[in-house]
Amino acid sequence: MITANDANLWVADDRGHQLLGREVVQPSSGRRGTVATVLIYTSKTTDKVVKRVAHMRPMDDSGREWTADPGSLQPLRPSASNVAADTR
Repeated sequence: MITANDANLWVADDRGHQLLGREVVQPSSGRRGTVATVLIYTSKTTDKVVKRVAHMRPMDDSGREWTADPGSLQPLRPSASNVAADTR
C-alpha cells in the first residue's frame, strides 16, 4: 500500500551494504535470516535519507520473510575482513 508520505520518497537498493547475503539475528525478536536486500528511502524534497529497511529471508523454513532496521541486526558470523584483522 502506498501512502502520501511514500510518494515523496525515492527508493533505491543499497547494493554495497555490509550485511547483504549474510546470516543475521534480530535481537528484539530472536528471528534469524539472510539479508536479501537493503532499501534506502530518500526524501525527494530534502534529499536526505529518511530510513533504511533490510528485507530478510528466514532460516527456520517458516517461509515468513520480514523487514527490520539494518542497524538493529547482528551478524551470526564475523565477516572475512573482520577475521583477517583479528588474526594479524
